[in-house]
Amino acid sequence: MLNTVRIKLAQPLVYILPLVFLLTACPRKPIEEVRCDLPSVGYVSANQLDKLDISINIDGSGSMIGYVSVNNNNYTEALDAIENVVDQNQTTTVEYKRIGDDKLISRNDFRRDAKSMFFYDGSNPQQYKKVSSPIQEAIKPPSQGKDKLTIIVTDLEGDDGDLISERLKQYYFNPQIKEQGYTVGVWAIKTQFQGNVYDPNTGKTKFYYSTEGKTQEDYRPFYVLFIGKYNHIANYFDQIKNLHSQLVSDSEMFIFPASNIVKEAISLGALKTRENKVELPDNNQLERVYSLEDENVIVVTENDDIPYELFQVIHEEEKIISLDYQVAFPLLTDKDKGGSYSLAVDENNLRLKTRVFTFGKATADSNNIQPAQTQPNNAEGQDNNEESIIKQPKKESQAKQFFQQNSNLSLQNGLTIEDLTLAKDNQTLDFVTKINLDNLSNSQIYLFEVDLILDNMQDLDWWENWDSKNANSKDGSKTENISLFMNKLEKLSLDSIRDQDNNAVIGRLCFAIQKN
Repeated sequence: MLNTVRIKLAQPLVYILPLVFLLTACPRKPIEEVRCDLPSVGYVSANQLDKLDISINIDGSGSMIGYVSVNNNNYTEALDAIENVVDQNQTTTVEYKRIGDDKLISRNDFRRDAKSMFFYDGSNPQQYKKVSSPIQEAIKPPSQGKDKLTIIVTDLEGDDGDLISERLKQYYFNPQIKEQGYTVGVWAIKTQFQGNVYDPNTGKTKFYYSTEGKTQEDYRPFYVLFIGKYNHIANYFDQIKNLHSQLVSDSEMFIFPASNIVKEAISLGALKTRENKVELPDNNQLERVYSLEDENVIVVTENDDIPYELFQVIHEEEKIISLDYQVAFPLLTDKDKGGSYSLAVDENNLRLKTRVFTFGKATADSNNIQPAQTQPNNAEGQDNNEESIIKQPKKESQAKQFFQQNSNLSLQNGLTIEDLTLAKDNQTLDFVTKINLDNLSNSQIYLFEVDLILDNMQDLDWWENWDSKNANSKDGSKTENISLFMNKLEKLSLDSIRDQDNNAVIGRLCFAIQKN
């Protein structure tokens, strides 16, 4: 620990002068207090105490008629499932709407009429006029002070995907509001169908399609979009699973993770965790220490919880020092919290970006010297001579106080991370850290910060399998451009956590190495 020298003004001047002389005569050494600034990703929870607005929207256009031409099918059961799980209480308000005429309907009307042909065909214009449903119009921003959950039931034909993506980007994936933690859940269902499939560009009949006598693989798809906080969506998915297990098992259900790719940013963990899990070389070549000190600077961490490894190289018997690491990689896979709905990540989706920092004397501002502090200077932590040191006030910026980023490629290879392996079952990331001493040519302290970047998530097979581009012109079991739409949502999801360098950083691994 650092012992601060305190000067009491009440003491006689004769005692103060020698102390002032000591502080000015001794070499002053700055302290760099390093902290592994982790990216702002993590499990964004929805506050169940917050007020929640729920808006349930049904595509009222004629392209939906075929879904209600067959009684008691998967489409009508899905509407029942939505109505069954939506909870109306003192903190939750629910509205039911028909997209196209923006018509508010009652819960009873939703339960009864949305399963009837006249809801879609315009045969009763006094109640439900014929409409062409602009699906994106159902997407509204949340009211101030309230969470919002928007549920949309539609066939997602034509350019609906493009228009929905643009509206989502405007209201929910805008960089200025991404901290709100909104995302999109998709429930994709195939159902019995008997009716016309329309050309979304002309509005005219494209072909007639019937699933009579066909297997479920050839049923016609429809989609239920959930736009809201991750936990709200997962909660309703869990309830639908419990109440309609067979329907869910025959459908696809997942949530784009968006700002919550992982439950928490990936790091090396606290000192105690590292000591228990990472064995140092048997030849005593490397020592894990609490602080580093050379002729220019002292490097410390604020406390043992800072995930920053401080290593001192004792000798150079081996030029490459290898360390096996296993760190927590908490994916959203907690089944009772709905995490199993999230898109998968594996090591092939990850890449690394290394920054190295070296001491820069020009960064130490001699005009901004704080009251001197002292610290023991030898290996045992004891010294008869106290040495004055400077500690800069902590800045809000993540920039180092006395270290500057060094672009030397050889130095960047002084520490490499290899053999990334992500174990999904126990949610850990294994890797090998190699310290290459030949690349660290000078006797000094080096700071390495390695960003863990998510380049992509794993697409789901059904995105391609359900897309009409891979089918004949009269296959009603496919949806036009569904794969393109899902890829756009995936991109919005990743874009929501990209930094100013356009990297989706989900973790940071930090090391300080002193070579004597």
